[in-house]
Amino acid sequence: MSNLAALTTQREGLLKKIREIEVACEGIENENNAKRVQKLNLEQAQYSAQRQEIAAKLAVVDGKLAAINAGIMELGGTGVEKILEAIKNQRWYFIKNKPKILFDRNTGLIWANLNTFNYVGKENNLYNLSDVGDIINNYSFGVDGFRVPTCYELWQAVEDKTIPFHRDGDANWRLFGIYYLACEYNGYIKSKDMDDCGATNDISNQTVAIFPCSDYLIQNSDYQEIINPDNPVYTEKERLQFTLDLFTKNELWPIFTDAEVTELYKKIYFEKPKLLAQLQELQTQINELQKVTLLSSDFDYTALLAKYDIKAINVSLIKYYQAVQQWCRELMEKVDYYEEQKASVIKDFNLISLKLSKKYEADTNLTEAENTLLCDRQHFFQKNFSLGMNSVKTKILAVKKQADALEYRIDEIDEGENSLRELAELEQEKRASFAFLAENTAKIIKNALCKIEYFEANHTFVMNAINIWENWTEGYRVFKTTYKEDMKHDCEDDGIEEEIWSAWYQDWQQLRYAIELKMQPVIERGLCGSMPTNKEVKTSVPEQLIHILDEYKKQIDKFYKEERKGIYQKFAFQAGGDLQEKFETESSLYKFVAMLQSELQDIIFNCKNAEDRVWILNWANSLLDIQIDEVLKFVANNDLQKISHTILDEFAALKQKNYDIYLADAKAYSEEKARREKAYNSLIFKMRKDLAK
Repeated sequence: MSNLAALTTQREGLLKKIREIEVACEGIENENNAKRVQKLNLEQAQYSAQRQEIAAKLAVVDGKLAAINAGIMELGGTGVEKILEAIKNQRWYFIKNKPKILFDRNTGLIWANLNTFNYVGKENNLYNLSDVGDIINNYSFGVDGFRVPTCYELWQAVEDKTIPFHRDGDANWRLFGIYYLACEYNGYIKSKDMDDCGATNDISNQTVAIFPCSDYLIQNSDYQEIINPDNPVYTEKERLQFTLDLFTKNELWPIFTDAEVTELYKKIYFEKPKLLAQLQELQTQINELQKVTLLSSDFDYTALLAKYDIKAINVSLIKYYQAVQQWCRELMEKVDYYEEQKASVIKDFNLISLKLSKKYEADTNLTEAENTLLCDRQHFFQKNFSLGMNSVKTKILAVKKQADALEYRIDEIDEGENSLRELAELEQEKRASFAFLAENTAKIIKNALCKIEYFEANHTFVMNAINIWENWTEGYRVFKTTYKEDMKHDCEDDGIEEEIWSAWYQDWQQLRYAIELKMQPVIERGLCGSMPTNKEVKTSVPEQLIHILDEYKKQIDKFYKEERKGIYQKFAFQAGGDLQEKFETESSLYKFVAMLQSELQDIIFNCKNAEDRVWILNWANSLLDIQIDEVLKFVANNDLQKISHTILDEFAALKQKNYDIYLADAKAYSEEKARREKAYNSLIFKMRKDLAK
């Protein structure tokens, strides 16, 4: 089960428990009220979560929370009234979750629970007055501020003899038979004789029992004044509510003489708030998850699927088409919402889709292999860069349309006279299970969202990639038409035969085609993820590779447009000049390869990961060897016996230089590259020297 589904299930369980408390304890007498309270509780959790997230709307949300609480109080008044009535009839309270104290409703003071506190010493010995303070301070009551009571506080507590520690057999105002209790009198700890009436009567220095108290709960408040029955400002209910508020504010669980009221209090003020807190936390988590799943490729369709009764749908054709219709409507709502949120991104994507949507048409100026290359390249870009949310919608609506058709067929059969047979035949037809259909439609959406997310996170790379595709495709068409025609006219003006310049163009085309093959793999690698670098760079590694590849291409074009003819004319009238011409041409072209490799070196050794370095080297290897391959092929085709086998073997060995072993050391790589370049030029010179003999 997904996180969202699990949290949703927990939320429903909490709502059920909350409702049970409300029905049992808060006087909800009909179903409408129960639903209203449940709705208010859920809203309360939602708004509380929003308070943490949207500070600017705090005042508005507080108002809504107050209104919701007022609504709950209004609907659930019966339980609260019972508790207030119990508070009216009871003065003293032991506290369930604070077992070491006793609360006095009349004063708001809390007193030591003499059932747990050592009010007398061992063997019931009374304490010396000088020891009283230390005894109190060294005891943990669970509440702060305990001290010796004033003589007036002590007398007010015992005067009406309702305090639980006054037993029926106790004389006068004694507690547990003790007649001397510590009290504060005129700034000193004294002994009060509990057999004498009055707060200040019979104050002495006798040894004492200790009955400490604390005003921790009512500090800095007007509690005693507010709850005074003679206070004309507050009604009796309001005065009782102040006591109840004191309990709830301090998270106290008072024990009422009526056990049912104690249980009622626990459910309303302990169990329900905890459930609401859990509900709020779950709601916050659900909201966070929904923010992600609704607007990203992490969309978990199983959370939506959880509310569908798969078993019932599987056995009912009517439930099946209804579920499919509802499912498609829900997905369409999410797609519409997503489009609204990502309007600007999708707009950019749609503009790209228009560029890529045109069907590729073979160009008669291109060879079959070249047309295949450009066609496959366009298909690759269409697959990876075209989105078309309209296409997603069309697919989902096509599913809904089939469900609509199923509904229509059933209606049509119902009008006929053979409905039983025709319904049976319809029921036996094969169709995808609802769960599989839901998974597949969710996959359609997730695939589209993955593309949008990648586009959004890598906007610059994507836009550059599309521009590269357009420029390179158009550039190759220009090469096959304009550049070819320019070479033809330029050579014909100088009387160079077609057989000769066509061979040049064929070599040029071979190089250009090899370069074209290298563009798409770089884009594919860019789509697989980033290539981290040691030093920060303005453009990504794939974009850097495309740039140096484009520069290499321009150098090749410039050579054939501006320099190739000059090399021919230099050797045209020499004996064996055609051979010398070829070797000088390859030597010139190798300079561009060496420049390419130098630029590659900077990129390779700025890559943080070794696998990225290896990938770049493997990607470039065929280009780095292309001039070596061309020379070896030329020698083999022309059977040049004058060139020694030793030189040819050394030249062929250049291809065996394994740069992989130098990828961990930039200096070693650079030195090996320089050695290879020097060896190439040296061997070309030796070949040309052998030919001149």
